Amino acid sequence: MTEGPYASFDVFVDAPDPQTVAGRLRTAVGGVEGPVTARHDLIVGPLWMTGVDNGPRTGDRADPYDFLRWPAVLEGGTSLRATPAEVVEAVATVLRALWGMGYRAAVRCGFEDELPDAGGRTRYR
Repeated sequence: MTEGPYASFDVFVDAPDPQTVAGRLRTAVGGVEGPVTARHDLIVGPLWMTGVDNGPRTGDRADPYDFLRWPAVLEGGTSLRATPAEVVEAVATVLRALWGMGYRAAVRCGFEDELPDAGGRTRYR
């Protein structure tokens, strides 16, 4: 995995099922399913992502103004060989694909300011 601020990221998605999000994303961006585990792994370029339920959320409804409480999270990491530019471009591709599918999505990472719409922060204030 790449070190520093480009090593990991979380994509918060306002969707009830992280596995459905991962499956739709796999189809949209041409990703491949990673190693078979209980947690749908997905590989997109230099990224690997695992769809998980967002534990901190409260109740069954997502807060429309607080992306950190959205129900689905794609926890991600990056390849050791990936450059920061490759990581930024791949995460931006994932984010744009999710927006294009109609999902509300925002990224939490050390390079948010290098992503479209500041990783989604400017879209969902």
